[in-house]
Amino acid sequence: MSQIEIYGQWHTPLPGGTAAHLAVAAQGEQYAVLYNDAGDWEALAFAYDEESARRAARLIEHIIGMPEHARIGGDGVLSGAGTEHAGVEWVTPDELLDDENAAVRIAGHSMRRLRVVPSVDGDVLGLLDPETEPHDLAEFSSVAAADAFITVIDALIRNPAYSFNDEPQP
Repeated sequence: MSQIEIYGQWHTPLPGGTAAHLAVAAQGEQYAVLYNDAGDWEALAFAYDEESARRAARLIEHIIGMPEHARIGGDGVLSGAGTEHAGVEWVTPDELLDDENAAVRIAGHSMRRLRVVPSVDGDVLGLLDPETEPHDLAEFSSVAAADAFITVIDALIRNPAYSFNDEPQP
């Protein structure tokens, strides 16, 4: 069995007190977003390749650490199904900006975005990086897996242990 390589790992309490763990990892030629809240790890999504897995880990790390962010969408991956902006998306600035206007601080000069979306037919649930080409990073194994990912990312964003320094960077 080949060794597991971890590209990123995070843990946080969820609402209700359950401890959740999220990781992006590789084993051989398989790349996955893994989740654990009860002692057993499960694959929530499978990344398309090594670069997609690494980009997903970098995006998660950046988004959960930014004190400024916007969240678009409802509670789960099927929120807004059938609309132009289905699913859930997190948007953060590429860097911290010092501006009185929140829209400027978030949208600034450049952004990083991470989006969980359902396909038109509902069979494919994707993890996307809308700011890059190719956009697709991974496919979730189920609606429950995509919703678990959304719940953990929301909890990680609220967790002050992951927040970057609130002071604007030069």
